[in-house]
Amino acid sequence: MKIFHLPDNLEQIRQVYDTLGYVIVDDFLPSPAAQSLHQTYEKSEWKLIDQKRPDHYKHVFETANDRLPRGDEPYLARFDRSGPMEQSEDFQALFRSHFILNLKEISRKELTQFDSRCYRLNPGHFYRAHIDDYAGEVGIVYYLNERWCWDWGGLLTIIAGEDPDVCDVIFPKFNRLVVLNHRRFRFPHFISPVTEYAKVPRYTIVSFCK
Repeated sequence: MKIFHLPDNLEQIRQVYDTLGYVIVDDFLPSPAAQSLHQTYEKSEWKLIDQKRPDHYKHVFETANDRLPRGDEPYLARFDRSGPMEQSEDFQALFRSHFILNLKEISRKELTQFDSRCYRLNPGHFYRAHIDDYAGEVGIVYYLNERWCWDWGGLLTIIAGEDPDVCDVIFPKFNRLVVLNHRRFRFPHFISPVTEYAKVPRYTIVSFCK
């Protein structure tokens, strides 16, 4: 698993995005912008979202991989979302100035629609396995938690290859961007539960782009 930086590694980022289906970009935002955004997350208002979709593994998340949930199981997710943060002018300006141009450069698509969300995961929060190709051609996960440990959970796990026994696990590192190619790849992924002993929340921006 290789880590890249913009703008120096743009061509490599494009190649990995096209061939592997996802690419990791570190130090994505200028440090002052990342720190300021983190402070805003800490002060924001949050609403608990507790999802249960009884039939999603029968159609939208259906897969032939027998290591993943079958049709008789419900899709579940539990997380916090900040509507006020998403709607704030500062957040929208930052997304326009730093995210949109780079996502267009990486995907080489004239993206015009951006569904961007501010999420927080506290102990006990998680996402079961799901597939996001229906939501947009390009997906992103951007990490804002300043500290994390592997055994705190909250790990993005991607089943990207043909071997059902092999997964790629991405560490939620501060100022790390993961860009996912949903146009060409239909890969299941999930977030492992955040443990009760995690010292800080897991903060992310998630966006689906068309």
